[in-house]
Amino acid sequence: MKNIDRRHFISGCLATAAARSVADIASPEVGVALPAWKPGELELHFIYTGCGENMFYRFPDGTAMLNDTGEGYRPKDVEYTPLLPSPERLGGDWVSRYIARVYPEKTIDYLVFSHWHGDHVGHASFGVKKTPENDWRFRTTADGRKIDGFLCVAEDFGFRRYFDHQYPAEGKYKTHGCCLKLASTWFEEQRMKGLVVEPFKVGALDQIALLRDPAKYKGLFSIRNVCANGVVWDGKDGVRDFAAETVAATGKEQLPQNMLSMGFVVQYGKFRFWTGGDIQPDFMGQGFSTKDGPVNYEAEVGKCVGPVNVCKTNHHGCGDAMCEDFVRSVRAQVYVSCVWSRWHVDRRTMGRITSRAIHPGFDPLVIPNFMPKDRAKAYKGMPFMKNVPPETRDGVHVVVKVAPGGGAYKVYLVDARDESMRVRACFDRRA
Repeated sequence: MKNIDRRHFISGCLATAAARSVADIASPEVGVALPAWKPGELELHFIYTGCGENMFYRFPDGTAMLNDTGEGYRPKDVEYTPLLPSPERLGGDWVSRYIARVYPEKTIDYLVFSHWHGDHVGHASFGVKKTPENDWRFRTTADGRKIDGFLCVAEDFGFRRYFDHQYPAEGKYKTHGCCLKLASTWFEEQRMKGLVVEPFKVGALDQIALLRDPAKYKGLFSIRNVCANGVVWDGKDGVRDFAAETVAATGKEQLPQNMLSMGFVVQYGKFRFWTGGDIQPDFMGQGFSTKDGPVNYEAEVGKCVGPVNVCKTNHHGCGDAMCEDFVRSVRAQVYVSCVWSRWHVDRRTMGRITSRAIHPGFDPLVIPNFMPKDRAKAYKGMPFMKNVPPETRDGVHVVVKVAPGGGAYKVYLVDARDESMRVRACFDRRA
């Protein structure tokens, strides 16, 4: 596919009409089941379970991707972010059942992990020490395997192609060891069965590509690989390896997993979407630092992301992510946070992503897929709360449907309290 000029991306986003306020809801689709995917649509599903970050995408030609499925349950969080629809199943099992409702096939084209943390992958079966503070759940299969997270989805679906942020060097920078048993067990078995596993090439355009009818969307659809393992696309034809520079400058060999997360931009016509795992400016003083000094890594990534329509918030929207420089770069119309802890709805982040100084002329739609009641109470009367749909207080799946051609999109809030797929709110936007 011809490389779409980045200035065209930016001008298209900046030229869009001002996004309407949260109160502007008028759709006959509210109260009924979510409309099924149709050829030509791009669908982005942010699935709430209360215990992880879970995303499923359907591209215009039907190509499908699972992007993270976590099992980050902690008993102390359940009071604030309940397990939905109920605690009777694992989060990964609820995700699998959700996918089955919106995707009629049994094989998913892409499996993508942003980084090796349990709330993005799941890892009860990988030796995590169980404590009252870290009580990871799992279930035992008929053949004796203990599974959770994405492995629950893998019980019901097959996968064709796979990317993670470190392959083929899993474990580089002394990464999270317990999750890495995944790479040496399940993935090795799947390679033998035909799973295609290849390195994620930072800077590549369409390494992750349409697999079913790419010719039909040539010039309209692309995915740009922006960052992985501390390597960032330079916005042109090269990359910069901040992780390697940090090791060279400081001598430390262990780097935080969040900072190593994979991120990419999905482009469909004028519509643009960013997802970047848990990248942050820094990580408790252990971020990247080159010979020139400390690096705001998130800001460096943001420069190459540019304006987007929908932004999955980095690190769940915690106060240590979504720094002002990054938000200025993306200036999204819609921010979605995948929540499984009360701390994922942080007032500092909420203030930055609703700032009129950063978003002149429009109020972004801000959607944590669960708004904990104590946060809602504490934030009552704060300016950013007018940007947050009230339905989030009950728990919602967030579904973005981009119309054929990418010129317009809808944001659906789907009831997460049961499996009815009932739409509770719908917002129309222009790309």
